[in-house]
Amino acid sequence: MKALIIAAHGSRKNESNMEIASLADRLSKKATGSFDAVEFAFLQFAEPLLESKIDELAALGAKKIIIFPFFIAAGSHIRVDIPEVVKKAKAAHGDIEFSVTDHLGKIQAIEEIILREVMG
Repeated sequence: MKALIIAAHGSRKNESNMEIASLADRLSKKATGSFDAVEFAFLQFAEPLLESKIDELAALGAKKIIIFPFFIAAGSHIRVDIPEVVKKAKAAHGDIEFSVTDHLGKIQAIEEIILREVMG
């Protein structure tokens, strides 16, 4: 089983968290055949937490988990928190291959996405 987790900050406002849930749902529909599961998780303020989502996917038989950090800039969640969660997950689930992609703000195509939106 190959899974993708969209990892976001998390908010005390449910509407914000629901945007991430909706994004994961849309991605799941577009990624049919590429991923067996497309999920979302948060670093704080909301459930499910990233650690819990990884444990859940491990229990479901995930063999590869890719984490996409849905963050604009490389703050402490990118530099410290996500790597720490992955390190602990690797220790707990040694049979799973983990990878973390570049965060949203570092993606090469972000400029084109922004220009398409503002010029659209």
